[in-house]
Amino acid sequence: MQGIRRQKAEGRRRSGGRLGVLILALLVASSATAQVTVHAFVDKTELGDAETLAYTLEVSGDLDDLAPIQPPEGRGLALRQGTPVHQERLILNGQERLRLTWAYTPQRTGDVAVLGTNVRVKDRTYRTDPVFVTVVPQQQRRAPVAPPTGRPSPPSTASGDLFVRAEPSTRRVVPGQQIIVNYVLYAAPHIHPRRSQVAGTWDAEGFWREELDVAPNATYPRRVTIGGQPYDAVTIRRLALFPTRTGALEVGAMTFEIEVARSTRNANPFDSFFYPLGSRFTEEEVTAPALALTANLLPDDAPEGFNGAVGQFGMAAFMDRDQVTAGEPVRLTVELSGTGNIATLAAPDVAIPPTFERFDPQQNREVDRGATPLRGTKTFTYTFVPRGGGDFEIPPVVWSYYDPAAGRYQTRRSAAFPLTVTGAAAPAAIASETVPVDPSIPLGLMTDATWRRTSSPAAIPLGVVLVGLGLPLLALLGLVAARRRRDRKGELSPERRALRAHPEAKRRLHDAQTALGDAPAFYAALEQALRAFLADRLAIPAQGLSQLALDEALAAHGLSAATRAETRALLATAEQAQFAPGLAGNGETQQADAARAAHLFAAIDAEARQPVGA
Repeated sequence: MQGIRRQKAEGRRRSGGRLGVLILALLVASSATAQVTVHAFVDKTELGDAETLAYTLEVSGDLDDLAPIQPPEGRGLALRQGTPVHQERLILNGQERLRLTWAYTPQRTGDVAVLGTNVRVKDRTYRTDPVFVTVVPQQQRRAPVAPPTGRPSPPSTASGDLFVRAEPSTRRVVPGQQIIVNYVLYAAPHIHPRRSQVAGTWDAEGFWREELDVAPNATYPRRVTIGGQPYDAVTIRRLALFPTRTGALEVGAMTFEIEVARSTRNANPFDSFFYPLGSRFTEEEVTAPALALTANLLPDDAPEGFNGAVGQFGMAAFMDRDQVTAGEPVRLTVELSGTGNIATLAAPDVAIPPTFERFDPQQNREVDRGATPLRGTKTFTYTFVPRGGGDFEIPPVVWSYYDPAAGRYQTRRSAAFPLTVTGAAAPAAIASETVPVDPSIPLGLMTDATWRRTSSPAAIPLGVVLVGLGLPLLALLGLVAARRRRDRKGELSPERRALRAHPEAKRRLHDAQTALGDAPAFYAALEQALRAFLADRLAIPAQGLSQLALDEALAAHGLSAATRAETRALLATAEQAQFAPGLAGNGETQQADAARAAHLFAAIDAEARQPVGA
């Protein structure tokens, strides 16, 4: 009896130990799931000096406390704009992923690089490595060399009863055309896979890639026959690939770790049902061989509105109103839907009357990763502000794409958009009465005066007398004020203003943050802080400069292309938020823009060619 009790106690102790190990394993798995990973890559490692480089930063894991990410600087590469050309945040296989893409243009030939950048999550900072690229003259741009024929494929397993193949939807495409690649695991009937994951790194140079969901029905084994042998086939990964150049391309080999249980080949029929209870699982590595593809040139008869889109698309365009008061924002929305590379679709050209102020379009993307092929919708919202009244017409939006299934270009065209603008944004001042100006009276002493006639005849002589008596005193006060202004200017020389510019800008920015939540007030204060800082630190006009003139003035002071682009982008954001508060986002967006401004102040102060106090 005591022996039975000891056996039961020993069983409970072992069960408790196994439970503890299981709980520990779950905690470790949970911690691993929450781990943050940062990965950076480019769409090509060699490009012509007339091409554009796409640099993508992927951050995966627990991103609840992710700080704003600044675009990395380029060495020999110029950042086209401070804001990402593509931004995507999604949940993939239970893990959050943020993908940001910036565009760079070459400044010279030779070896160039996108330098590292910091990614801060919670209390930890992750630093990306530089990415190196070779720039060649466009006429010397060579197509990549085709992989040598007869190269042996990496072995799957020694027995050949377990392997993975990459199965593309097509092998001959044009740049931008979607290719669906299914990675299919084949296992002999006596092999029972349970779990798979990608091992190591994987490369697909010359492609833009998108991860796709595996359909539930594809995760169940289906019986196939290869070379007269039966196999159970399961799709374990799906990708949508889009070539970014012409010529011979290669999708790199991909290695998987497969957890399997093996039974004997001549086992009885019930083994396949009871194998989980009686078999031991082990991990085996199998490799899907590299995949060779060819991308041909697009036809050279591209129509109006073509900007590289390839696939099958539809277009819808609409304006939020057809009547507006001068000075109020108008929004024109263009939706592109279809089966091409939604992420890289460029904004269609929209012709706006020259009297309208326009802003860069806002972009939004929705993608169905469960569809085959990949489908999605990209929305462009154009905001413009008419500055004067009248009847106008926004011309039709014309957009074209190449349809590889039809083998020809297709063009979508919207209707024209009539717009009636009432009122005037800046009416001229009209005086009800003309008052002769005495040239002996100093101008600018009276900043606000209202003149009225009165029916009392005695009031006119009295007013003349009072004005005559007050003129000497007013002139004296004017001289004192002018002297004080001159004294203040002497105290704040250009050198002193430059010295105080950064502290003053931080103070103004701090004051602006008291208006968080009130988009027009906050962005008006942010814009004023930035323009005042430019005037004090660089001695350039705070107002009245066009975008081109502002960029030239900043370049003359030695500011980098990235800093100049960020300055223009932040000013555009502030102006747009004041004219179109509905596009300004919430308080978190405003707080992020305040952080952008603080970073920009520091960058300008550090990069300015003329040192403070020199």
